[in-house]
Amino acid sequence: MYEKQILSEKPAPSQGSARAGWLAAAVALPLLITFGAYGVAEFGPREAIHVTPVTTSLQAPELVSRIADTPFWREEIIRSGDTLGALVARLGIDDDAAKDFIRTDPAAKPLYELHPGRVIRAQTTVDGRLLQLSYVTAGGNEITVRPLGASFRVNQAPAEMARGTSFKAGVINSSLFAATDRAELPDEVTRQLIAIFEGEIDFHRRLQKGDRFGVVYETYTIDGQIQKTGRILAAEFVNAGRKLTAVWYESRPGDGAYYSLRGESLKKSFLQTPVEFSRVSSGFSMRFHPILKEWRAHKGIDYAAPTGTRVRAASDGTVTFVGRKGAYGNAIEIKHQGAYSTLYGHLNGFASGLRAGQRVNQGDIIGFVGSTGRATGPHLHYEFKIAGQQVDPSKLNLPKSRTLDVREFARFRPYSNQMQAQLALLERVEMARAD
Repeated sequence: MYEKQILSEKPAPSQGSARAGWLAAAVALPLLITFGAYGVAEFGPREAIHVTPVTTSLQAPELVSRIADTPFWREEIIRSGDTLGALVARLGIDDDAAKDFIRTDPAAKPLYELHPGRVIRAQTTVDGRLLQLSYVTAGGNEITVRPLGASFRVNQAPAEMARGTSFKAGVINSSLFAATDRAELPDEVTRQLIAIFEGEIDFHRRLQKGDRFGVVYETYTIDGQIQKTGRILAAEFVNAGRKLTAVWYESRPGDGAYYSLRGESLKKSFLQTPVEFSRVSSGFSMRFHPILKEWRAHKGIDYAAPTGTRVRAASDGTVTFVGRKGAYGNAIEIKHQGAYSTLYGHLNGFASGLRAGQRVNQGDIIGFVGSTGRATGPHLHYEFKIAGQQVDPSKLNLPKSRTLDVREFARFRPYSNQMQAQLALLERVEMARAD
């Protein structure tokens, strides 16, 4: 209810009172001129004003509620010991048909693969009727349950992953692998780190206590959980006081490599080590043969490693031989540019589909360490040849690949500065933690 006030009209003055008014005005004129700022009303009595209240009713606007038609999203983080039934209750699902479907339909079984820390979501009506249930499994598949007529249906598809970056750093106290484990650096990223710097660092014999590393690499996440790692974007390695930095740069989409801060490629024409995670058990020299029991020249390098360890092509080239080769056992030969060729012996097996005449790229997996042929234990026998003659590859000064030209370096420089700043920050954090 609202009140409305209306001022009543005053009665019209009489003729006599009008003449009196003119006289009063004439007398008061000087005073008005002098004290006009204060107002005439101060010099005469106020006349009563009659107020007449008028009351009317105003109807309040109608408020239309749509809450009953509004769906609700809820999400829960899976805890250790959680069951799907407990999660359904916490998500506010009060739908017997949905519960029966989830419990009995085989397509809904992945929902029971609960992993602590992961997220499960549900969309329901206000009264708890299920509109959508969504969960991403540890395998990266998104399981979705939605109504379909009087029942429900399950969809399963690879979940969309968010690309991000992660930063890790560490100091070597005993071994590189102990340091990377302590820094929680994924194994695949560790492999990339070795591959990037192996042309400059002998990871088998030249690492020292106090050497350190920093890595910026891609991550792919779902609901904040890392599903897989991608490429190293920038890395730094300090070996015996010498700092090496690598930045990934693509001069055009799909054509990239690692470069130093000066724009020099870190990729050498041949890998220093064709075997992952191995040690040199016999070098290029005279040795007492363990089977033949006699001294003879060892015209290759032996890398001791567990059976099944992956063997990589040392450089781009064409496979000229795949198969059994006398004392070498299972062997592969590759012809490279110019007069160079390489041989890989005592293999346990070959990469699937590998055949003579096939082109391979540097770093491609071509076989696996074994002990076939004349061998006392699992290792790779690796030979480097020039014009068919075995030579010691560790004594060759093999050329690097290309260096960025002036125009490419101008585009590379701002990006490399950004990566360098991230590595510098990472190094300061690691040094502060060590202190």
